[in-house]
Amino acid sequence: MRVYILSMEFRKLISKRLREARLAKGYTQEQLAQISGIHLKAIAKYETEVIIPTAETLKKLSEALEVSSDYFLFPQARMNGIPKVQDPDLYEQYFVLEALDETEREAALTLLKALIASHKLRELTATLPDNKPQNGKKQNKHAAT
Repeated sequence: MRVYILSMEFRKLISKRLREARLAKGYTQEQLAQISGIHLKAIAKYETEVIIPTAETLKKLSEALEVSSDYFLFPQARMNGIPKVQDPDLYEQYFVLEALDETEREAALTLLKALIASHKLRELTATLPDNKPQNGKKQNKHAAT
C-alpha cells in the first residue's frame, strides 16, 4: 500500500510542476505539445495525474520548458535544478541540519548567516585601498613637512 501512496504523491508532484513550468513559459497545453513533440492528450493526462511520463518524455518536457528534469522529480528542486554541493562534508551536514527541530535550525541558520556576512565583509574590505601607514607608524596629519 505504501508504494501506491508514494506513486500518488509522485503523480501530484509531476502534475503540479508540469503545469507550473508550462504556465511560467506562458504556453498552452497545445503549444507545449507542438514544441515538445508530445501528444496533447498525453500532456493533459500528465497534468491531471492520470499517467506519469516516461524518462524520455520528461527529458523532452524539460527541454521544451527549459527547466531541469530534477524539477519534476524532487520536491526541493527549483526550476533550474537542485543546487549542487561540491564539498562532501557540507553535503552530509545538510542532512543533519534538516533533521534539527525548528529552534535548533533557526540557531544554525543564524550562525551560518553571520559567517557568510563576515566573509562578505572581508571580501569587501579586501577591495578597498590600503590606508595603513608605512613602517607600522601612525601618520600625524599635523606633522610638519
